[in-house]
This record gives sequence, C-alpha cells and structure tokens, in this order.
Amino acid sequence: MSPGRLFLALIPLMPVFLQAGGVYWTDRGASQLKRMNFDGSNLQTILLSGSVTSPGRNLRGLAVDNVSNRIFWADNGADRLLRANLDGSGSVILHTITGGNSFPADVRMDFANQQLYWCDQTRLRIQRSTFDGTAVTDVITNAAASGPYFMDLDVPEGKIYWGDFSGGSIFRANLDGSQRETLLTGNNTRGVRIDPRERMLYWINRDDKKVHRCPLAAFEGGTIPLTHPAVQTLYTNLDTPHGLTLDIPARKIYWADTGTNPGNGTGGQSICRGDFDGSTPLEILATGSEPWDVDLDLRCASYTEWVQRCFRRDASVDQIAPEADPDGDGVPNAVEYAFDLSPMHADQLKLATLFVRVTPGVSDDQQAVIYLRRSGVSDLKYNVQVSTNLLQWSDGETVEASVAPGPDGTELVLSSSIHTLMTRSNHFMRVQVQLAPQ
Repeated sequence: MSPGRLFLALIPLMPVFLQAGGVYWTDRGASQLKRMNFDGSNLQTILLSGSVTSPGRNLRGLAVDNVSNRIFWADNGADRLLRANLDGSGSVILHTITGGNSFPADVRMDFANQQLYWCDQTRLRIQRSTFDGTAVTDVITNAAASGPYFMDLDVPEGKIYWGDFSGGSIFRANLDGSQRETLLTGNNTRGVRIDPRERMLYWINRDDKKVHRCPLAAFEGGTIPLTHPAVQTLYTNLDTPHGLTLDIPARKIYWADTGTNPGNGTGGQSICRGDFDGSTPLEILATGSEPWDVDLDLRCASYTEWVQRCFRRDASVDQIAPEADPDGDGVPNAVEYAFDLSPMHADQLKLATLFVRVTPGVSDDQQAVIYLRRSGVSDLKYNVQVSTNLLQWSDGETVEASVAPGPDGTELVLSSSIHTLMTRSNHFMRVQVQLAPQ
C-alpha cells in the first residue's frame, strides 16, 4: 500500500472574495466593539441592533463564536454578559449579575458542551452558563486572593487556566473546579492562553511589560517561579499589555495594549501581533482609545485573507507567492493554505492520511484517505484521484464517505475508492489541490 501523496495544480478559477474571519477587539476607552482584517486593514466599529444598542460602559472579556457567527462579551459597567451576531445584529443581554459588588472580567467558550465561562474578579469566582445565559452555576469559588482576571479553557483535556488580578499566580483546575493547582508565581497576570497542540502556556505579565510562554511539562513537578529557566520571554518593553489570544495554525500571538503607561514602552493603545517564538519584531495592527481584549475568527475566504493572517505586513511579494516555500518544508504556500498549515514554520502534520477502510457486513476492504478541506472558499478545488501505477491518475473513482465540521471553517473529509483491495493489487490515492491564479 502506498503512502498518501499530495499534488498542487493551478487552474483558472474565478475567486469571489467574501468577508470571513478577522480580528475582534474591545476599545474600553471608547465603549466600542471593533473588527478588522488580520493585518489591521478595514477597521470597523460594530454597531449593535437588537435588545441593546451600546455594548456597555466598561468592556472586559471578549469571545468569538465562529460556528454560530456570534460574539460574546462582558460589560463591567452594568455587571452583565452580552451576545450579538458578528455584524452586531441580534444583540441580547444573556445574564445580569445581581446584588452588586461584582466585576465580570473575562469570558471563554466551551463549544463541546455549549457553555459560557466567565470570571468575576471581586466575587473571587469563576462561573458558567449555557450559551443563552441560563443555568448559571459556580465552577470555582475563592479562585484567587485578588480575584480571577483572565482565563482559558482546554476542553479536550478537561482543564481551565486562570490568573489572579494582582496576586502574582497562574492556576489550573478541572472544568468542574476540582484538582486545583498553582502553576506559576511572581507574575502580574493578564492574558492567559493555552496551545494544546504543542502543550504550551502563554501569558502576559503586566508589571514587567512582557509576553511569556512556558511548556506545560515544566509544571509537572509543582509550582514554579517566574524566574524558572523554562519560562521564555517573547516580547519585552511593551507599554501596558493586556488581553491575549493565539492563532495556533499560523503560530501568531495577538494582544491588546491599553496604553495606560504612555511613553513607557512599545505598542501602547494598540492591537499588536507577534510570532509564537518571538523571532520577529511586533507589528502594530491598529490603534484605539484603550484596547482591552482581543479574539480571532480564523476563517479565511480567500488566499489573500490567509496571506494577511499568516505573513507579516512587510513580507516580500516573492515570499507570499503561492508557489513559494518560505519555511523550506517542501510544501508550497498554496498547499499550506489549502490544509490550514503555517507557511513560516516547517509543519510536522500530515497533509493527508491513507488507510484501509473496513465496512461491517462487506466482505472486502477499500482504501481511503482522510484530509482537511477549507469550506466556503471559491479559489480552491480539491479532488481525490486513484492510480495503479503512479503515472496515470483517474477522476471519478472515489466516494465521499463522510464530511464532518473541522476547526475554523474547515471540514474533515473521508473519501474511499470505489475499488476493493481484492480487485486491485496496486492501488494508490492522492488529493489534488487546485488554486485560482492570484
């Protein structure tokens, strides 16, 4: 049996450019929700229509739901959680915290269980509800001495991570609040994010004006200090860094800088972007009155949007060309785009996986391939072909056995050959990707 092979062909498709993903952020100083392209272009204010027409007086957490095309956020000015469609329509108040003395400070989403999490700094607790704001329950009480402030979820591993407002620690627990651990001390934590693929914790230290990361393996022996050698510093000399989010496939970090220490560092009052390893200078994408938090909709409707997402704005024309291979991994940019990989980092992930498909009740097995496909794009075409000699390839001899939703506007496709292994001793398959000329 042959390994899966991937080929790229360029054909004259006519692309239709649709607005898909982008960067969403809160401007606390202006009491506005913002959206822009991945490179900071086309900056817009999201105007609300529905139950509320203003996002609130003191915007805090922000979370994008690119499955249902919605955005969730917290308004500390009125102690409430809100939701709207990505274009601002259908705005609703999900939950209002009664009794006073509350401070909703961040929101995150568990898509698998359809639950919204938020941290309440002054009440020292982390709570959750359904996506419609009902069934509110306490997850963790007495979460931090100075109150939980930023958090992230690792749902597949059943974990929640959070930092405290001024106590200097980062914590972890199960999603139900059990088995609480203190991971890190000596840090004034703001943004907290997990990369489950590489098992890495990212966070912002507001006091030392830096973006840090640390392998999760470093915490296996217990709590470590900020000075531990496993802690890496990615970006320094910032102004007042705050909210943080990750683009894991593109290996990019985005953060908000509130600019409340003007002139004391780089990137104040702006949304910034950098690399996972800190290897290139930060990019200032857009400025605002007081940027507070940021999240991403990673869908791309075209190769152009993907380039904005994965490359620096000063990248050369040669570097971003579809046939270029800037990371030297043997996979050209067009194929990296088709399979949602990083063009600037040599990927270890398989482009396609070939296997034998066993069907219950059928006496003979079939060869099949599973691969990731972008949905909702007009400049890409995928085609699964078969061959008996690796020289001539045939169309129309495969069947899509299943298509399942994948992350960030992709689909996981399983295609099987119409031929059985018994009838064909030599049997090869490949996924052909065709990209419209740019």
